[in-house]
Amino acid sequence: MGHGIAEVAAISGMEVKLIDVSWDILNRAKERMTDSLKRLYERGVIKDSPDSIMSLIEMSVSYDVAKSVDFAIEAVPEILDLKRKVFNELDKVVPKESILATNTSSIPISDVAETTSRKQKVIGMHFFNPPPLMKLVEVIPSKYTSEETVDFTVDLSKKMGKTPVRLRVEVPGFVSNRIFLRLLQEACREVEAGEATIEEVDSTARNKLNLPMGIFELADYVGLDVVVDLWKVIVERGASDVKCSSFKRKVEAKELGVKTGKGFYTYPSPGKYSKVKLPQESRLKPERLISLAVNEGAWLIENDIVNAHEIDTVMKLGFNFPKGIMEMADSLGLENIVNNLKGIYNLGYKAYEPNPILLNMVSSGAKFYKA
Repeated sequence: MGHGIAEVAAISGMEVKLIDVSWDILNRAKERMTDSLKRLYERGVIKDSPDSIMSLIEMSVSYDVAKSVDFAIEAVPEILDLKRKVFNELDKVVPKESILATNTSSIPISDVAETTSRKQKVIGMHFFNPPPLMKLVEVIPSKYTSEETVDFTVDLSKKMGKTPVRLRVEVPGFVSNRIFLRLLQEACREVEAGEATIEEVDSTARNKLNLPMGIFELADYVGLDVVVDLWKVIVERGASDVKCSSFKRKVEAKELGVKTGKGFYTYPSPGKYSKVKLPQESRLKPERLISLAVNEGAWLIENDIVNAHEIDTVMKLGFNFPKGIMEMADSLGLENIVNNLKGIYNLGYKAYEPNPILLNMVSSGAKFYKA
């Protein structure tokens, strides 16, 4: 993620300082950026030569090169103490007026900001992998972040050729991973309750919702260890849970998905993904599979975090969905979504209690999108 973000910034004509803990890592980053730029240049995606773009990137194992930066983006692993350590160092080195951004995918921005002397200038800037190809950036203010910092970050995202989605309120997991988590939870509940097989869940996702991957297939692709960590962070910080042991069992067995060659599916070799073969038919209805995710979307709208269009922008640009999740809900019928939620809620799953927004929309015949 770090060298991908550096590449995007340099493509946009910005001078970049890339810092890491060793020259081995930096040299590998240089090779990957050069290869990526060559491919983009050959395809006509970029006009400037790879050499001219690489000349904008200075690498170092010392924070000293950051003494004159206007904007710093951290992209270290999802470990809060590690992120705080990096922000402590950056806070000492970069100019007082400069902004510090974190590329975290789930950790609350306030938890990172509190370790600095410039809490109002710390913000979340969540890129999607791989950064040179993915258009989405979630911009997340903490409870301390100033409007000026948010506006600058949104503008910077656009200058980097990205489509920013700005959250109005900080929430663990942001939009992308909260919706993703709800899809994972319902997929897992279906299988563990014996209502559908793993293959049937993924067949519904691919063949009825036209998603690029099945839910379990996508989890394998992301990494089941990453999924479990994400799940834990979001639930521990207040989101309602849905009991599921399948993912944890896979991680305990060191079957982490594509990266190990086996997860819910088996792949050609560790690190080598191949599209999973799935049955054409499935007994699982698409409105049931997305019901919990739609409920989460309604919660995000109710709490004025984002609107329906912004939720759908995240899912289309961040996950390559052909339609946004709220748009899917409209086409499948909000009454069907609510009936599924009520049915599962009555089985004892508290997370499925229909959001008041959905209930009101069904009673008034409203949709998220006007015809």
